[in-house]
Formats: sequence, structure tokens, C-alpha cells
Amino acid sequence: MKTQKLSVFAVLALGAAVAVLAPAPSRAEPPAVIQPMGMVLPTSLPKVTFYFRAPAGTKLTGAFIAEDVGKAAPKNFTIDTATVTAADKMAATFTLARPNNGWPTGQYRLEVKHGDKLVHTERFMIMDVK
Repeated sequence: MKTQKLSVFAVLALGAAVAVLAPAPSRAEPPAVIQPMGMVLPTSLPKVTFYFRAPAGTKLTGAFIAEDVGKAAPKNFTIDTATVTAADKMAATFTLARPNNGWPTGQYRLEVKHGDKLVHTERFMIMDVK
């Protein structure tokens, strides 16, 4: 049986610019902060994008889940899911755009599966960051 390696790195899309985790401070947006519960992202962020390196042709399914966003949604509410195929020498990408009414503050996660097997969970918080 052939074993496939999957690695993850997360980046935050800040307008037209892309900042890798632990970016240099930006005048437009505060940087992400790594906490024990995951990344802390500002409510002003237009979208969150995660990239996963995987062998070309690998199909991955990602589910963005609102773990706890108060009254904005029930706990562990699945916001969106997508199945993507890793491109040659590229990554599989999962993106969640800020809702029209803004991000509800709270705890979120992205669950990534290869087939039926959960291969990665990425937790992040969205908060008012100043």
C-alpha cells in the first residue's frame, strides 16, 4: 500500500496581499497570533485560506466548521465544504470568505479528509484584534 504524505501551511489573504503566518506587521491589518487554541485572526480579514501540499491528483475534502460562535450559529455548525484536487507541483486550497454581515467572533476549525479518513484539523479563532 502506497503512503501519501500531506503537509499543511496556512496563509491569510489580506486584500490583494498574502501574508504567511508570523508575517511582518502590516499597517492595514494586524498579524495573526498563534495561541494554544489555534490562530487568532481579526474580524476585518476578508477571507481565510489554507494550503495543503499533497501529491498531484490527491483529492481532499475540507469542511469549515463554526465550533462556537455564540448565538450566530449552533455549536459545530458546518459552514461550507469543498472537495479539491491537488494540482501538479501545487497545493490543495481551501478558502472561506467573510460573510456579508461580518465574521461572528468565536472558535472555528477546518477539517480535511482524504477519502473517509480525517488527515488534519486546523483550529482558528476570529476576534476583534487591535
